[in-house]
Amino acid sequence: MPLKVQVIPDRELIWVSGVEVVTDDDLIAYVQEYLVEKDLRSWDEVFDLSKADLLDITYPGLSQVAAAAAPTDPEESPTKIAILVSEALGMGISRMYQSLREGQGGRRAVRIFREEDELHTWMKLPPGWSPEKN
Repeated sequence: MPLKVQVIPDRELIWVSGVEVVTDDDLIAYVQEYLVEKDLRSWDEVFDLSKADLLDITYPGLSQVAAAAAPTDPEESPTKIAILVSEALGMGISRMYQSLREGQGGRRAVRIFREEDELHTWMKLPPGWSPEKN
C-alpha cells in the first residue's frame, strides 16, 4: 500500500505517509476507510508526501477525492489538514487539491509545507515529533 496510515488516538491525529507511487484511487480509498467508515472526520490529518511519487495523480482524480472528502468535514469543530511535500510538483498538486476541496465546500484549514518543523508548529506537535516515536 503506497499510503501508510497511522492513527494516533491521544492526539486525535491521522498521519498518512506516501511511501511509493500514490494514485487517485489510493486517496479515494483513504477517504472512504478513515473519514467515512471509521468516522475519524473530526481528527486532524497530516499527509507526508515528501517521499511519495505523485506523478500518477490527475486533476479529475483530485476532483473526485475533494468531492468525497469535503462533505466529511465537521461543522462543529475546526480541524486541520497539513500536507508535507518536497518538490514543486507536490506543491502544485497540493495547492490544486486545496482549491478543489474549498470549491466543494470543504471547511478544514489546509496548509502546505516544505519544512517538517513548520508543519509541527502549525499542528502544535513538539519539535522532532514523529508517529513512530509516539
